[in-house]
Amino acid sequence: MFLNKLKLNISGRAARVGLTVALLVLNSLPFGAGAGHAGGRAQDIERLNRFVQSSDSSNPAGQAFRKGRDLIEDEDWEDAAETFSDFISDYPKDKNVDAALYWLAFALKKQGRFQEVKSNLDRLLKEFPRSSWVKDAKMMQVEIAGRRGDTKALTQALEDGGSREDETKIIALQSLFQADPERAVAFVNEIIGPGSKASRHLKDNVVTLLGQSQGKQARATLVEIARAPGDAKIRKNAIFWLGQTEDEEVLSLLKDLAMTPGDEEVQKAAIFSLSQHRSPRATQMLGEMARSGSQPKVRREAIFWVGQRRDDASFNELSSLFDSEQDPEIKKHVLFAIAQEGGPRARAKLIAIARSNESLRVRKEAIFWLAQNGDESSVDELAGLLESDKEEEIRKQVIFGLSQMSNQRAKDKLYDIARTADSPATRRDAIFWIGQQDADKSVDFLNQLYDSERDPGVRKNIIFSLAQTSTKKALRKLMDIVRTESSPELKKEALFWLGQSNDAEAKKFIEDILK
Repeated sequence: MFLNKLKLNISGRAARVGLTVALLVLNSLPFGAGAGHAGGRAQDIERLNRFVQSSDSSNPAGQAFRKGRDLIEDEDWEDAAETFSDFISDYPKDKNVDAALYWLAFALKKQGRFQEVKSNLDRLLKEFPRSSWVKDAKMMQVEIAGRRGDTKALTQALEDGGSREDETKIIALQSLFQADPERAVAFVNEIIGPGSKASRHLKDNVVTLLGQSQGKQARATLVEIARAPGDAKIRKNAIFWLGQTEDEEVLSLLKDLAMTPGDEEVQKAAIFSLSQHRSPRATQMLGEMARSGSQPKVRREAIFWVGQRRDDASFNELSSLFDSEQDPEIKKHVLFAIAQEGGPRARAKLIAIARSNESLRVRKEAIFWLAQNGDESSVDELAGLLESDKEEEIRKQVIFGLSQMSNQRAKDKLYDIARTADSPATRRDAIFWIGQQDADKSVDFLNQLYDSERDPGVRKNIIFSLAQTSTKKALRKLMDIVRTESSPELKKEALFWLGQSNDAEAKKFIEDILK
């Protein structure tokens, strides 16, 4: 059960960064928004370095090219452009002229000298049609077409059917969104529409560009894509971007998508996108789904995201939902959502549930999450519950909760329970969990407790807990018990646990007894 709890807690922490994870959809683009062609500077430099390493640098031409590489790496664009220009003039027959033309264009692009970029790329494509740099040159041509406002070139790149790479089309479309959004949306409709033979990769990136544009026409197209049956991955991407808008008009659509049975992943995407809207109406819709969703999975997902909003309205919604709900599984998810908020009001609600007439299962769940808060106020609440509640299962859960808390006050409380609790069973539980902590202070405490304790049953539990720590200090205490304990039963218990150890000193101790 404890491992399951840990998994649930970890998943909660992971989900709290859901927006960050979802934004990684941008990484499917071949470049970041606003970044240079071919993935940005790091990838460019890496490829240039590989190229230089594979080239002969023992001759003057090779040394000149390497100098240009170093200037690119230092971001000295002006000198880099001059160096590659000189290379082309000085070594016109060299095998690397095509590469020099490309990197000359690259350095010029960094300076905003786009007409010169175009002329050098045109020369590369004309004179070296079989060069390994042709694909990169064509992509850069499209990129600078956008910078130069050449919508004709961008349109041509998008109309070339299968003759262009997907990455080139994506660059062209990104630039067209900046220069002529209406025309860009028209191309999106062609790429996404029925009968399109575009790859999923292209379609998914096109939807991302559509979402980034944030225009009214683009938003309407996203709505159409989200509604249309078809590729769930493409729909989920469109739904995600709808969640990034501030437009409340999309909220009803997101709710409908979440509540319509069908693809579970689409439903989850719609609930997540709805959760990204900070408006009160979005909170209200999530609350409605949490209360009355026709499918348990929809209710659970909505409950989780209500809990992530961390505001008064969402907390009140969760608190009210818990009080009115009858399904134990739903109550469990509401408890988790309340616990993830943390803070005084969450703690107060959890302790109220722990003290209530709810089922044992629900009360224990509340105690678990109260302990996960880990603060000193929670220690006080748990200690008070232990003193006031006589239900053995609840007391066990409180002790377990205290044992999982990392602050010293919780540890001290556990020691106090082991020493003074009125119930032997409660003391034994505390002693057991102290033994699981495997720390010098815990061993010291158990050693002292054994010496002062008179109850044979409790002393037997202390022996077991000492054995579980597997520390040298604990093993030597067990040896001391074998030597000095008057009770044969306790001597046998200590000897048994010594026999379970692989410690060399413990083994020799047993061998000496047997001689």
